[in-house]
Amino acid sequence: MPSPALQRILDALEAGTRPRPAEFAAFSDLDRGDASYLRERWPHIPLAEREFLLDEAYELADEDIALDFTVMGRIGLADAEPSVRLRAIQALWESLDPAVGDLLVGLVESEPDPEVRAAAARSLLRYLEAAEYGRLDDAVARRMVQALIAAAESGSEDLRAAAVEALGPSGDPRVPALIESAYESGVPALRLAAIRAMGYSARDRWAEYIAEQLTAADPEMRFEAALAAGSLGSEELVPALGEALNDDDAEVLFAVIEALGDIGGEAAVELLEAYLEEAPPGLEDAVEAALEAARGIQFRRFGEPL
Repeated sequence: MPSPALQRILDALEAGTRPRPAEFAAFSDLDRGDASYLRERWPHIPLAEREFLLDEAYELADEDIALDFTVMGRIGLADAEPSVRLRAIQALWESLDPAVGDLLVGLVESEPDPEVRAAAARSLLRYLEAAEYGRLDDAVARRMVQALIAAAESGSEDLRAAAVEALGPSGDPRVPALIESAYESGVPALRLAAIRAMGYSARDRWAEYIAEQLTAADPEMRFEAALAAGSLGSEELVPALGEALNDDDAEVLFAVIEALGDIGGEAAVELLEAYLEEAPPGLEDAVEAALEAARGIQFRRFGEPL
């Protein structure tokens, strides 16, 4: 028998009445019986209410880590409507459940809606990051990499970009050539995806590519390059980031400051200390926060108090 709370909420939903946030716990961490009951009744819930449930699940799980809407998300991934499948991918953004991963791979391989397919590809990034730290079964990771490589080589432009980005953390020997090909393609979406993938890679070989894009004409590319620099964490990028402290785009400048804080080390600390004295109004707090982060990294690297 389903729980009375779940049954009552589903009855109300079918009648067009939405649950309050406090009632959403009824959808969290469902046991097998409640999961089966929700799956059975899911198609009878109006489309707008199914979309609402997954939107709320995404928001509430972000606010309360005790809530687990994995079952609802898995049901949503199999929904007949692309808008629901897209929201289910979003709601599962933190999941590393191998069963969810299998469903996402299936969407990458055969999903008919291009937006959903690209979102599924991009969502595999977190799995490949986990795989690089040994927190995902190798066989599962290999299947994901294979699906993403196929998508990166033969999909639509959006799908190729999403697949390249998601492959960033992978140590598969085929991946660097795909990233470089995307970077050299001349297609803006693929070049942006390549820069993001370089940032996720944890490989210093990409530092010169990222540094090059810190002076790109396109502010979006400079912004992504700054984010990638912080993500990569290579001290080789500190001089280029120091030059980028002269950027006239506010968003790029914030990203550059944060990247220096993320990389840390003596050179980054010196740059930030000097910049603090001349930083434009409104940036002082950002520079102070970056300095604190950079000093902490410097201490951890060298084991000496500052």
